[in-house]
Amino acid sequence: MNYVLLFLLLFICHFLGDFVFTNSTMLEAKQKGSPLSPIFMHAGIHSMLMTLTLLFFVDVKTAAFLGSAQWISHFIIDVWKGKMNVWFPKLADNKNKSHWIIFGFDQLLHQICILAMIYSVKEFYLVCY
Repeated sequence: MNYVLLFLLLFICHFLGDFVFTNSTMLEAKQKGSPLSPIFMHAGIHSMLMTLTLLFFVDVKTAAFLGSAQWISHFIIDVWKGKMNVWFPKLADNKNKSHWIIFGFDQLLHQICILAMIYSVKEFYLVCY
């Protein structure tokens, strides 16, 4: 299995989910960490994109499990980041260096989740096949 290709495709899915398939309602909710339903839909888009990609590499059950994990983790990370903007208003100002540190940390957490998905795929297939 080509894990580098899988990483690149999941990275592209993340880019598309965050910067292409996100509407203004989702963006507003993500900035405040509420209401939760637009953030849940946003995380669902990520899950759908990644699950469809994973289907080219793993069986349906594994893809569904990892896609669900992506949905939950993405939702939690985005709600947390939005709540940080509310709790610490300076973080919402993109002219503030701290804003970009939190943005970068948010993106790092998402990438760690993608790496964990790839590690799970690798471990599952080494054990089972």
